[in-house]
Amino acid sequence: MMKKSLLALTLLGAFSGAAMAQSSVTIYGVADLGLRNVKDGTAAGSTTSLTSGTEQSSRLGFKGTEDLGGGLKANFVFETGLNIDSGTSQGGAFGRKATVGLSGDFGSVDLGRDKTINNQFIDAFDPFASSYINNGSGLSSLYFYGSNTPLAPTGNNTTAGRVNNAIFYNTPNWDGFRGSATYGFGEVAGDRKAGSSYGVTLRYTNFGLDIGYSYSLENQQVATTSSLVNKRSANTFAVSYKFGIFTPVFIYEKQKADLPYGTRTGATDQKNFSLAGNIQFDAANSVKLEFTKIIDDTVISAARGAVGDAKQYGIAYQHNLSKRTDLYAGYALTNQDPNVQLSQIGAARAGADIKEFTLGIRHKF
Repeated sequence: MMKKSLLALTLLGAFSGAAMAQSSVTIYGVADLGLRNVKDGTAAGSTTSLTSGTEQSSRLGFKGTEDLGGGLKANFVFETGLNIDSGTSQGGAFGRKATVGLSGDFGSVDLGRDKTINNQFIDAFDPFASSYINNGSGLSSLYFYGSNTPLAPTGNNTTAGRVNNAIFYNTPNWDGFRGSATYGFGEVAGDRKAGSSYGVTLRYTNFGLDIGYSYSLENQQVATTSSLVNKRSANTFAVSYKFGIFTPVFIYEKQKADLPYGTRTGATDQKNFSLAGNIQFDAANSVKLEFTKIIDDTVISAARGAVGDAKQYGIAYQHNLSKRTDLYAGYALTNQDPNVQLSQIGAARAGADIKEFTLGIRHKF
């Protein structure tokens, strides 16, 4: 009888182990804190502060997968942003990402909230990886990555660079070719277009070459609200090529936005481009470089003409202490024409030069 009981327990343990092997949940996160000094045009002078998430946004996340058999898996991700400098959370309970979906030979389909498709596209090519400069947003804040403000109070783009109520699809990788598509529901009664957004990307990565195209569009939720544009769109092209330790990057984007309701000026007509690169000296040391120009032909008025141009020069250095911990430093100088005010990177007034220096530490777990 004892032998049978031991056998039963052994078999139960084996089956339990097999069941557990089919599912997994991982807790992960980033703790990033840096010293930041910025001169943004404020009359009082520069500001020095401890800033969370300068190299990579501080976060705490939970992700899991279940093997359903036949190559099919169920997946989820819950990720919340953290302010390490104050010990508070940011962007809601799981404001960074909250998705559930399936993956398999067909690619992956996820539902919920995540980065907009163009935000993910810029992240993939930006040598600064949306970090180090521009208040820890890298080059992404200079490009169209999703509304800085909602298109309407209940639209699906309620946080800069992220989309709610959305379906995300990613294709498999076909010998270096892959694509993705996103659709965000506006959730407006009687009008499926109002407040909706969508985007597509196409990429080819092989033999050191990475080239891609992204298109994004956001529709207005309430077309008769005078202070809000009817829709925004962006066409973005990027290419990089790895030459040994040096990987140069070129990014070009054209942004458009319809006229605000009931106005004759203000339709966005903007072109951005960046020449950038990453120098990977060895496994522990790398330098990122960038020059970006913004050409804003948006008409202010017949008398004042177009908005004007802005230029930015940036550099960053990263030193890895281990696979999970590194030190970093970054510097950026932005010159603005008299009518230009890049509020998304902290410009306090139009025409002011912006100088930013950061020094910090990041730990991943």
